[in-house]
Amino acid sequence: MAKALVSVAKRSILRVTLALETDFLLARQRAKQIAGLLGFDLQDQTRVATAVSEIARNAWEYGHGGQVEFLLDPAGEPLKSGALTPTPRLRIVVSDRGPGIPHLEEIWSGVYQSPTGMGIGLSGTRRLLDDLEIVTSPAGTEVTLTKLLPRNAPPPPSLAQLSAELTRRTRSEEGAGAALHEQNQELLTLLGELRAREAELRELNVELEETNRGVLVLYAELADKAQAVQQASEMKTRFLSGVTHELRTPLNSIVSLARLMLGHSDGPLNAEQEKQVNFILRSAQNLTEMVNDLLDLAKIEAGKSSVVSSSFTVQALFAGLRGMFRPLATNPNVKLAFEVPEQPLDLFTDEGKLSQILRNFISNALKFTEQGTVTVTATPLDGRQIRFTVADTGVGIAEEYHDLVMQEWGQAPTGGRAARQKGSGLGLPLSRSLAELLNGSLGFSSAPGVGSTFHVTLPALAQPVVEVKRNEENDQPAHILIVDDDEVARYLLRRQLATLTSAVIEEVTNGADALDAIAGRPPRLVFLDLIMPGMSGAEVARALRSRPESVHLPIVLHTSKVLSGDEREALEAMNLVVIAKRPSGGHTLESDDAQRAEMERALLDVGLSNLHLENGR
Repeated sequence: MAKALVSVAKRSILRVTLALETDFLLARQRAKQIAGLLGFDLQDQTRVATAVSEIARNAWEYGHGGQVEFLLDPAGEPLKSGALTPTPRLRIVVSDRGPGIPHLEEIWSGVYQSPTGMGIGLSGTRRLLDDLEIVTSPAGTEVTLTKLLPRNAPPPPSLAQLSAELTRRTRSEEGAGAALHEQNQELLTLLGELRAREAELRELNVELEETNRGVLVLYAELADKAQAVQQASEMKTRFLSGVTHELRTPLNSIVSLARLMLGHSDGPLNAEQEKQVNFILRSAQNLTEMVNDLLDLAKIEAGKSSVVSSSFTVQALFAGLRGMFRPLATNPNVKLAFEVPEQPLDLFTDEGKLSQILRNFISNALKFTEQGTVTVTATPLDGRQIRFTVADTGVGIAEEYHDLVMQEWGQAPTGGRAARQKGSGLGLPLSRSLAELLNGSLGFSSAPGVGSTFHVTLPALAQPVVEVKRNEENDQPAHILIVDDDEVARYLLRRQLATLTSAVIEEVTNGADALDAIAGRPPRLVFLDLIMPGMSGAEVARALRSRPESVHLPIVLHTSKVLSGDEREALEAMNLVVIAKRPSGGHTLESDDAQRAEMERALLDVGLSNLHLENGR
């Protein structure tokens, strides 16, 4: 058996001579002992010992003997890369006088196949240490193994201390048998740990398989529920679309007839009659508002609400809102102020949906403000965005109700005069959905006794609007044609138009008569119902657009039907203007004014309006 000798070299800890078959086991034992004395943990001790054992066995088997030298290099030694070692390092040099290692490059690349497995041993050893360097020639081979000491290890003992401890252990050992026994014990310990980890992995795999099965079941249930929800949503949309014509038309008629009666257009009412008609009007307005908001929300949720963008200005938008809310500002203690920008701000977005959002803001502000000011502003932001803000000095909303008011049917409790105000609780959720539909965002800040500030931010700034002038025929008869099979609808439309234009108004009840009337004497403007017996409004419009003399005839599709996105696109492709017979969202009074503004615009486009520019427009 070789003896462990303490070298007199400056950094050498000891040398082990490889003369007998069992000497590489002794080298392994010494490697593990030295690694332990230098502060390596048990895992790294085993790695160092295994690497030394593998290379020492190769030196004895293929190199016919040699030696193993253990050295301790201080921190700051240069590495092959040029960097300095951050900590001391254990360097082990195994040398032999054999014929060298052929095919070394093939071994490192992994393509060399040795019948004895030498290449596999070298590659495996390389992965156990921080560095492995081989210098080989026909005169012999020198393998240098390097392992950096742990950063958190205590300062290593001196060479004298290491030598003394190794000498003491050498005397107490019983030769190679003790080394082999220690190695076997280490292997048994590692084998036990591996078996324990294997059992843990099996348990984890079983748990993962059970979890995966559960997840698959959940996915299947979610898919079924999602399909059921989609089917229910489609059924709801079809139901709402189907009842629109049947529900909104009579509601609109009740509201309009009640307004005519309260306006004393056909004679005065006594006090009791006026009170009763007011009750009728208020109930119809509340129901209409709820129906409108529900239908708008359902359309957005079902993806049936389309965005129809157009060019307009903030000044025109504010002028329309100012005129719309003038009859609603009945509280003398509250001032409605529009801060119109000095420079024109041109927008390109869906004017109707933006106006609906602002109407909801302003209506709520007026409703819940007992005294002070409601201020409407428009502010350009960076990145071609614009923010519309409605600020009031009203009762405000406590912080704990901020989430509630943005939910459908959610309403915060209020006191004072505002406590008597009622609503459906759908206006703000609808406004948020409309803002998201326009690729914008909605937010607000509010506190009790201070007031509320609601804002909507949209990517709406556009280039200056280019106005296109129409080529009008001066000799075209100045009359309007109403095409509708509903007598009440014709009566209400005629009464509304009579307040906007002095042009002659004519009526027909079906599509065939409309085509004959237009062919005989073309009107300046046509109000066309969509749902009629015989020819529908769409069929009448297609027939008119197919005739050269009426291809550019201005046509307003006047309907109470909720149009899907595809239906609206098909109608607008024929250059039709769509105006709903119903109030179009928000408070019924302001919605009625919005409908009036749409009609006024249609009349202005053909030069038949008596109102022209007012309110700063």
